[in-house]
Amino acid sequence: MSDEVKDAGAIDTLPELLAHALAMETEATERYGELADQMETHRKTKVAAIFRRLEKEERVHLVELTHMCSQHDLPHYAPWDFKWSTGESPEAIDIGKVSYQLSVRDAVKLALEHERRAADFYGGIAQNTTDTEVSILASQFAAEEREHIGWLENFLAEAGPDDTAEDPDPPLSQE
Repeated sequence: MSDEVKDAGAIDTLPELLAHALAMETEATERYGELADQMETHRKTKVAAIFRRLEKEERVHLVELTHMCSQHDLPHYAPWDFKWSTGESPEAIDIGKVSYQLSVRDAVKLALEHERRAADFYGGIAQNTTDTEVSILASQFAAEEREHIGWLENFLAEAGPDDTAEDPDPPLSQE
């Protein structure tokens, strides 16, 4: 069972799954875009390109998901009522783990961690739901996240050495 889902099995309707997926894909799209913008500001073009590609991939999911959601009445959740185990969705990269010195390898590892968490979240729903339709769709969402994982793993395998340089005056935060 996945640690990413609190109250495992609590997502038993299609509207509940879609509401969670919409929030997660929206957060991921926005966060990858923010990170790409930050890296571009600091002239970390290779790192920015990774985040920008992920932003575009998430945006494709978001467009498809938005269409799917338009056919259902979705429940409204307060941010603290979502069924993920942390304050943010499993796919949203913790902004505190990012600095302007982020190397390509570290960016890929960070993205991999969160894509795996997203796949685990959906996989946990698929395993624990009592609704067949929810299980099928959650499995499909997990498979889409695993596609990102595959791309990132391949990218990491082909990446060169780490490009991080020591900063004598590191920043405290990106905010």
